[in-house]
Amino acid sequence: MGHSNIRIKVRRRKVANLAAYSRRNTVKNSIIKIAANIPESAKWTIPEGGYKQPKPMMKKHVEWVYDKESHVTRKVHVASTFPTKKYEEIQKTLWKNLGKAAKWEAYTQDKLKKWEKKHPKPCPDDDLFKDEMIPAWEAEKEQALIRIRDFVVSMFDKLPLTGRFKTSKTGTEKYKEEKIAELKDINGDGHRVNELDKDSKLLKKAQETVNKVHAKRANLVAGNLKDHKRKKGRMILPKAA
Repeated sequence: MGHSNIRIKVRRRKVANLAAYSRRNTVKNSIIKIAANIPESAKWTIPEGGYKQPKPMMKKHVEWVYDKESHVTRKVHVASTFPTKKYEEIQKTLWKNLGKAAKWEAYTQDKLKKWEKKHPKPCPDDDLFKDEMIPAWEAEKEQALIRIRDFVVSMFDKLPLTGRFKTSKTGTEKYKEEKIAELKDINGDGHRVNELDKDSKLLKKAQETVNKVHAKRANLVAGNLKDHKRKKGRMILPKAA
């Protein structure tokens, strides 16, 4: 009982101190005097033309500029401009509205533009030494384009895994082929299916898929993993459980 009374007294003392502090720092309405006569210089007036809106800060991007005198290509920060195309025209160029082949080509050209920014043209077309410098750059660009196309194909195109099933009894061999699954080519190994070793992640995934199908359907003889061009394939035999 004694401790509770002490707590109540302490709480009441805190409330009284807060009330006294509030009364001491409260501004009464009678103290505030309203200025009746305000001078014209102190009045807030709006100009005739209105207030000017601040200019939006333009983003800057990097461009490669070739200096003919020093024969040096250097980076220059240029203010970006807003697109002037209409919304309907921009919608036509969106990747989601493109077909399969057009989407792959658009992605390839976008990757190629990024490569050209990192590897700019060594000299302009009217340079005296263009025959010595430009052909080597174009050959390097062609090799980069091949690598980019292989990357884009391996990214979007799934590899078909077909199965060869036996449909007849022993003596009269008849088979039919069905698509078992489609595998993602994460590491880009689908361009050289016949050259992969057993430790390849793509072949391990294909072997695992064939084993699962063979466990459910015993008439599966073998699987065939085709490359991206659908011309070459890799035979995969099911392993015994």
